[in-house]
Amino acid sequence: MSGQPLSGWLLSRRWLRRSYPFPHVVAYDVFVPGAYAALCARFSETLAGLDGHAYLDAHDIFGTTVTPASSAGLQPLTSRAWHDLLASIVGVRATGHVALGMHHHKVGSADGFPHNDLNSGWFAADPAPGDIELSQPEVVEYTTGTARRAGLRPRETVRAVAVLYYLANGPWQPGDGGATGLYTRASDPPRRPALVVPPIDNSLLAFECTPTSWHGFVSNRRRPRNSIIMWLHRPKAEVVARWGADAIVPYGRRPIPEAGR
Repeated sequence: MSGQPLSGWLLSRRWLRRSYPFPHVVAYDVFVPGAYAALCARFSETLAGLDGHAYLDAHDIFGTTVTPASSAGLQPLTSRAWHDLLASIVGVRATGHVALGMHHHKVGSADGFPHNDLNSGWFAADPAPGDIELSQPEVVEYTTGTARRAGLRPRETVRAVAVLYYLANGPWQPGDGGATGLYTRASDPPRRPALVVPPIDNSLLAFECTPTSWHGFVSNRRRPRNSIIMWLHRPKAEVVARWGADAIVPYGRRPIPEAGR
């Protein structure tokens, strides 16, 4: 299926735009069965090779970052056409810089907390025309911009769109947990979201990263939760002009609830 137009990968046009508690898009039956099966196989193969590696300890997540060296078999998620489709649907001018990760929550993983993903991300280079530039932590530390090779000038961008694509979870039922909670404020209890997006296989959640795009993981009580997460990026100057430099959240800092909200 490689090399075909993006339309050949897509199964359904059920892309639902919702405004509460903040603007977001939910889509079901995203990819055709062959593409979905291939993504599941690649995800499972990668997960099996991690040997329970703790990836994001602070979020109780196992998984790995997808780099250019490990991106084989993940079409169309690594295509410029997919990047551009997501950017246009959310309404963001994205730069082509992409951070992509495979996330696995074991049964009983800890609740997350409301956060907005409005963080900086550093890259080793700009994307070639018609392509994307994946993060390369072995070259440039994504969260700090620390260069690991002499002569590099890391590019600082800011997350613009967050996309969670759910796969390899099996049938989901209310009570299983593992949903993505959407919140009205940073101080909301993790298990009391305003809205939940369940991890239904071959579905996705996408939204613009803004100061109020509060979301978080709700503990999975009965079954593992698997997803591929993707962040599109925008120039830092655009974020500063729109919301101010203080809106960009440093990594490791919990959001401060807004007074009176």
